Amino acid sequence: MRSTFSIVVVWLMVAVGIYWGFNVFLAHQYNPNTRTFLAGQGQELTLQRSRDGHFRLNGNINGQPVVLLIDTGATTLTMSAALAERLKLKPGQPYISQTANGEVKGYLSSIDQLSFGPFEFNHLTVGVVPQLGDEILLGMNVIKRFDMTLKGEQMILKMNR
Repeated sequence: MRSTFSIVVVWLMVAVGIYWGFNVFLAHQYNPNTRTFLAGQGQELTLQRSRDGHFRLNGNINGQPVVLLIDTGATTLTMSAALAERLKLKPGQPYISQTANGEVKGYLSSIDQLSFGPFEFNHLTVGVVPQLGDEILLGMNVIKRFDMTLKGEQMILKMNR
């Protein structure tokens, strides 16, 4: 009886280990930039392209962890209404966002602080739309502050001087 229990426990531990390892693998495929490479005394950030071709990275908005998706087609930082509510952002002026799927009504808001890698930005405008998912589009109101270089599967962001 005792040996049967031990065998069951061992197999449960093996199953949990496989499950955990697979989840780590999938998370890395989705966002390979959970650990970012900094260079140039913290003024440069190197990102790896994810399996789906996008560049994602972890960041913080007003001290809350978020996932950022670099989107050169977005004029401004953009997030979903659900995420804006979770971050306790106040609704501002209504606006219409032009997307690949047509016009979307939303509102403008502002964030006190955005940080990722070695970079920090204060008092930024953010567009809030009804449905966007859990990622925040890192738009041109932030991206324009960087020199961007693509080298194979890497993107290098270097702060403009």
